[in-house]
Amino acid sequence: MTPPNIAIYNWIRQAFDFRSRASRSDFWWPRLFVFVINLVLLFVFFSGLGPERTQAMLEVLASGDITVEALGLEDLPPMSLFALVFAIVFGLMTFIPDLSVAWRRFHDMGRPGWLHLVFLLAGSFIVFATIVEHAWLAMPGNPGPNRFGPDPRDRWR
Repeated sequence: MTPPNIAIYNWIRQAFDFRSRASRSDFWWPRLFVFVINLVLLFVFFSGLGPERTQAMLEVLASGDITVEALGLEDLPPMSLFALVFAIVFGLMTFIPDLSVAWRRFHDMGRPGWLHLVFLLAGSFIVFATIVEHAWLAMPGNPGPNRFGPDPRDRWR
């Protein structure tokens, strides 16, 4: 298993590598890192809003009438604005590395990386597609070398 710090370093270092393979830990540790950062940003965003405005925003989100005016995003407190801007920038910065590591994870299983794009698009409409993709991504890769390169787990054996 790749240690967390090495997996996150590899995620950054191989951000534009769509040719090789990625182990499960190379995929899941960065996923956890991104999830935690987004969770902290969400907490900061709602903390800046305060309890009344948070409740109102959650009610608007639950109603389905999602517009900038209905959400009240035009006059955000500075802390919430910072969290929102940082979340957008962080999402843009991590999109390509996330795409790359999922692509390489499919390669580790001997499947073409473009399948991730199929699941990404299908998951926008069908939640079950996302569940299937994550089940695949949790499976072990092919032992030994395959057509996409050497086994990434050999580094830590």
